[in-house]
Amino acid sequence: MLLRDLGDDQLVPAYGILFQQIYPHGGEDLADWGVGRSVVEPGGGTEPHSHDEHELFVILSGSGVMTIEDEQRPVRAGQAVLVPRNSHHDLASTSSERLVFLNVYWPEQLGSVDL
Repeated sequence: MLLRDLGDDQLVPAYGILFQQIYPHGGEDLADWGVGRSVVEPGGGTEPHSHDEHELFVILSGSGVMTIEDEQRPVRAGQAVLVPRNSHHDLASTSSERLVFLNVYWPEQLGSVDL
C-alpha cells in the first residue's frame, strides 16, 4: 500500500509553482507514469514548458487560463485538460484562491493521444 500525506509541507518549487510528487516517489524505476499535486498561488502560473510525456491536469480548486501551443481556454474546478507530449504549455491562475490540480503523466509508449 502506498500512502502519502498531501500537506503544504510536502510541496517544493517546480515549473514556477509548488509541486508534490505523489507517485512514483522513489524514482522512475518504480513506474514510467506518475501523478503529482500542483498548487498555483493567486496571480501565479507555471513557467511555459514542454516535455516528452503526455499529461492530464485535473483541476480540483480555483480557476485559470490554460495555454497549449497557440490555444488558450479558461479552466476551473471540476474540469480536466489533456496536454499532448511535446506541446508547449502553461497554466495561469485567474482566481483569488489557490489553483490546485493533479497532474498525471505517462510516456508515449503507454498510449498515444488523439485530439
